[in-house]
Amino acid sequence: MKEAYFNSSEIKQLLEHNNLATFEQLWTLKTPWFEEPNYRRNGWSGVVKYALVNKKGETVWVFIKRQENHNCKTLMHPVKGIPTFRREFINIKNLNDKQVPCLTTLYYAERNIDKNAQAILITLSLEGYQSLEEFCTNDINRDHPQRQAIMTLAGQVIRKMHDAHFRHNCLYPKHLFVKNDEKTIDIRFIDLEKLKWLPFYSQIRHKELSQIIRRSAPMTYNDMKTLLFGYYQAGNSNLEASTLAQKLSHYLDAQNK
Repeated sequence: MKEAYFNSSEIKQLLEHNNLATFEQLWTLKTPWFEEPNYRRNGWSGVVKYALVNKKGETVWVFIKRQENHNCKTLMHPVKGIPTFRREFINIKNLNDKQVPCLTTLYYAERNIDKNAQAILITLSLEGYQSLEEFCTNDINRDHPQRQAIMTLAGQVIRKMHDAHFRHNCLYPKHLFVKNDEKTIDIRFIDLEKLKWLPFYSQIRHKELSQIIRRSAPMTYNDMKTLLFGYYQAGNSNLEASTLAQKLSHYLDAQNK
């Protein structure tokens, strides 16, 4: 990519107001790591959480992700590969285009300097959200009045992603973020680096549902049952519900081991 991507002119103005509208300003920003840099793929990748302040004095929390020589190989780039953040940026855009709830990208850019491939991705922080894993871990939510509705919606949004022919490839409860209040429930996908488009629904469903079942702790049996009902009821064919008993049986087997 030769030019930086800004979500809107307002986002560009917000970054300019915070002296962070250029690649160099973002790259040299000094602030503690939110996650310690990950050193692999012959490079590194790290994340900071940062408070932008708009002209009204209001705080906008964002995640600024920076990486250098942290590439992944693709069919189009089998030798040098592309920055993993570029793949994540594209995946977020693809899900947004299909109206599948996920992160919001505010900025993306990359450059090559001194033979080093650098990339920056900024996403809006999901303030007020918590992972489905965190929600289920907290005992205070054991009898939460919206617990069943949350699990149903989780199944529905997973199905919406699958119907768009996307497989998350890392679908754990910690990668579904939930925001609930008295009026609304919202669920969004995160960690989209490994998202992949596949032509056949059968390539997506079995692996993905098996994965979330295996990683479902601390979700209860009723949580998983409700999530799967939400998933299958969101489909166009009632015949799919016949596989629900098999999925639940596998889940119970896993729980009893």
